[in-house]
Amino acid sequence: MTTAWTLPTIFSQYVEPGGESFHVEWEDNFSALRYRGRSCLQSKGALEHIARSPKHDLRNKTYYIRATGFNFQNLPETVSGIEVRLLTRRYGRATDDTIELCLNEQTIGDNQATISILPEKIYGGETNLWSTDNLSIDNIQDKTFGIVIRFQAHPHWPHKDPVLIDLVEMRIH
Repeated sequence: MTTAWTLPTIFSQYVEPGGESFHVEWEDNFSALRYRGRSCLQSKGALEHIARSPKHDLRNKTYYIRATGFNFQNLPETVSGIEVRLLTRRYGRATDDTIELCLNEQTIGDNQATISILPEKIYGGETNLWSTDNLSIDNIQDKTFGIVIRFQAHPHWPHKDPVLIDLVEMRIH
Protein backbone atom coordinates (compact mmCIF):
# COMPACT_ATOMS: atom_id res chain seq x y z
CA MET A 1 0.00 0.00 0.00
CA THR A 2 1.19 3.51 -0.80
CA THR A 3 -0.18 6.79 0.51
CA ALA A 4 -1.24 9.56 -1.85
CA TRP A 5 1.15 12.47 -2.36
CA THR A 6 0.60 14.55 0.79
CA LEU A 7 1.38 18.21 1.51
CA PRO A 8 2.99 19.44 4.74
CA THR A 9 1.03 21.77 7.02
CA ILE A 10 3.95 23.42 8.87
CA PHE A 11 6.98 25.26 7.49
CA SER A 12 9.85 26.82 9.40
CA GLN A 13 13.07 28.45 8.22
CA TYR A 14 16.36 28.79 10.03
CA VAL A 15 19.85 29.90 9.10
CA GLU A 16 21.90 27.25 10.91
CA PRO A 17 20.91 24.65 13.52
CA GLY A 18 20.12 26.52 16.72
CA GLY A 19 19.64 29.80 14.85
CA GLU A 20 16.56 31.99 14.88
CA SER A 21 13.47 30.38 13.32
CA PHE A 22 10.95 32.08 11.07
CA HIS A 23 7.67 30.17 11.16
CA VAL A 24 5.55 30.20 8.06
CA GLU A 25 1.82 29.65 8.01
CA TRP A 26 0.60 27.48 5.15
CA GLU A 27 -2.72 28.36 3.58
CA ASP A 28 -4.44 27.10 0.44
CA ASN A 29 -1.73 24.83 -1.05
CA PHE A 30 1.08 27.37 -1.62
CA SER A 31 -1.23 30.15 -2.85
CA ALA A 32 -0.52 32.21 0.27
CA LEU A 33 2.43 31.93 2.62
CA ARG A 34 2.77 34.36 5.51
CA TYR A 35 5.81 34.87 7.70
CA ARG A 36 5.10 35.49 11.36
CA GLY A 37 7.44 37.47 13.55
CA ARG A 38 9.00 40.92 13.59
CA SER A 39 9.00 41.36 9.85
CA CYS A 40 5.79 40.53 8.06
CA LEU A 41 6.40 39.30 4.51
CA GLN A 42 3.69 37.74 2.37
CA SER A 43 4.42 35.84 -0.82
CA LYS A 44 1.84 34.65 -3.34
CA GLY A 45 2.34 31.36 -5.14
CA ALA A 46 5.91 30.51 -4.10
CA LEU A 47 8.21 30.65 -1.11
CA GLU A 48 11.30 32.77 -1.77
CA HIS A 49 14.46 31.79 0.08
CA ILE A 50 16.92 34.51 1.02
CA ALA A 51 20.49 33.50 0.18
CA ARG A 52 23.40 34.43 2.40
CA SER A 53 26.03 36.36 0.47
CA PRO A 54 29.21 37.04 2.42
CA LYS A 55 31.91 38.29 0.09
CA HIS A 56 34.21 35.36 0.87
CA ASP A 57 31.57 32.68 0.22
CA LEU A 58 31.09 32.02 -3.50
CA ARG A 59 28.88 29.01 -2.70
CA ASN A 60 25.98 30.98 -1.22
CA LYS A 61 23.35 28.90 0.57
CA THR A 62 19.72 29.49 1.38
CA TYR A 63 18.20 29.19 4.81
CA TYR A 64 17.18 25.67 5.84
CA ILE A 65 13.49 24.97 5.24
CA ARG A 66 11.74 22.39 7.41
CA ALA A 67 8.40 21.05 6.09
CA THR A 68 6.48 18.92 8.61
CA GLY A 69 2.96 18.12 9.70
CA PHE A 70 2.10 15.71 6.89
CA ASN A 71 -1.35 14.27 7.53
CA PHE A 72 -0.96 10.92 5.78
CA GLN A 73 -4.03 8.79 5.11
CA ASN A 74 -4.07 5.00 4.60
CA LEU A 75 -0.54 4.34 5.83
CA PRO A 76 0.87 0.83 5.25
CA GLU A 77 1.47 -1.42 8.27
CA THR A 78 5.23 -1.16 7.79
CA VAL A 79 7.33 1.46 6.03
CA SER A 80 9.23 0.12 3.00
CA GLY A 81 10.07 3.40 1.26
CA ILE A 82 9.72 7.19 1.35
CA GLU A 83 9.47 9.56 -1.60
CA VAL A 84 9.64 13.36 -1.63
CA ARG A 85 8.60 15.40 -4.68
CA LEU A 86 9.94 18.93 -5.02
CA LEU A 87 8.85 21.42 -7.69
CA THR A 88 11.07 24.53 -7.85
CA ARG A 89 12.16 27.47 -9.93
CA ARG A 90 15.94 27.44 -9.54
CA TYR A 91 16.99 30.86 -10.77
CA GLY A 92 20.71 31.12 -11.35
CA ARG A 93 21.14 27.34 -11.55
CA ALA A 94 20.79 26.66 -7.81
CA THR A 95 21.48 23.07 -6.80
CA ASP A 96 20.62 21.01 -3.71
CA ASP A 97 22.65 21.31 -0.53
CA THR A 98 20.42 19.37 1.88
CA ILE A 99 17.48 17.04 1.24
CA GLU A 100 17.08 15.07 4.49
CA LEU A 101 14.25 13.61 6.51
CA CYS A 102 13.68 15.05 9.96
CA LEU A 103 12.05 14.00 13.22
CA ASN A 104 11.85 16.03 16.44
CA GLU A 105 13.67 18.94 14.75
CA GLN A 106 16.71 16.76 13.99
CA THR A 107 17.77 15.53 10.55
CA ILE A 108 17.78 11.75 10.15
CA GLY A 109 19.01 9.40 7.45
CA ASP A 110 20.94 10.05 4.27
CA ASN A 111 21.18 13.40 2.51
CA GLN A 112 19.55 12.85 -0.92
CA ALA A 113 20.88 16.13 -2.42
CA THR A 114 22.05 16.06 -6.05
CA ILE A 115 23.71 18.56 -8.36
CA SER A 116 20.82 18.32 -10.87
CA ILE A 117 18.92 21.57 -11.51
CA LEU A 118 15.73 20.03 -12.91
CA PRO A 119 12.59 21.93 -11.85
CA GLU A 120 10.82 18.74 -10.70
CA LYS A 121 12.73 16.16 -8.70
CA ILE A 122 11.71 13.04 -6.79
CA TYR A 123 13.95 11.86 -3.98
CA GLY A 124 13.84 8.39 -2.43
CA GLY A 125 11.69 5.59 -3.76
CA GLU A 126 9.48 2.59 -3.06
CA THR A 127 12.30 0.69 -1.32
CA ASN A 128 14.46 3.64 -0.19
CA LEU A 129 14.30 4.27 3.57
CA TRP A 130 17.01 6.98 3.45
CA SER A 131 19.08 4.80 5.87
CA THR A 132 16.43 5.10 8.59
CA ASP A 133 15.97 1.40 9.32
CA ASN A 134 14.06 1.91 12.58
CA LEU A 135 11.43 4.36 11.29
CA SER A 136 7.99 3.30 12.55
CA ILE A 137 4.46 4.26 11.55
CA ASP A 138 4.29 6.24 14.82
CA ASN A 139 7.33 8.25 13.67
CA ILE A 140 5.69 8.91 10.29
CA GLN A 141 2.50 10.12 12.00
CA ASP A 142 4.45 12.41 14.36
CA LYS A 143 3.81 16.06 13.40
CA THR A 144 7.58 16.73 13.64
CA PHE A 145 8.35 14.17 10.90
CA GLY A 146 9.14 15.75 7.55
CA ILE A 147 11.84 17.00 5.23
CA VAL A 148 14.65 19.58 5.54
CA ILE A 149 15.59 21.40 2.33
CA ARG A 150 18.47 23.76 1.58
CA PHE A 151 19.86 25.04 -1.71
CA GLN A 152 23.27 26.40 -2.73
CA ALA A 153 24.81 28.20 -5.67
CA HIS A 154 25.87 25.79 -8.38
CA PRO A 155 29.52 24.79 -7.81
CA HIS A 156 30.51 25.80 -11.35
CA TRP A 157 28.36 28.94 -11.76
CA PRO A 158 28.17 30.95 -8.51
CA HIS A 159 25.22 33.34 -8.16
CA LYS A 160 22.99 35.05 -5.60
CA ASP A 161 19.58 34.39 -7.14
CA PRO A 162 16.65 33.02 -5.13
CA VAL A 163 15.00 29.62 -5.33
CA LEU A 164 11.21 29.47 -5.40
CA ILE A 165 9.50 26.34 -4.13
CA ASP A 166 6.16 25.69 -5.77
CA LEU A 167 5.45 22.28 -4.24
CA VAL A 168 6.69 19.88 -1.56
CA GLU A 169 4.96 16.53 -1.25
CA MET A 170 5.75 13.22 0.42
CA ARG A 171 4.37 9.72 0.12
CA ILE A 172 5.02 6.58 2.12
CA HIS A 173 5.27 3.05 0.73
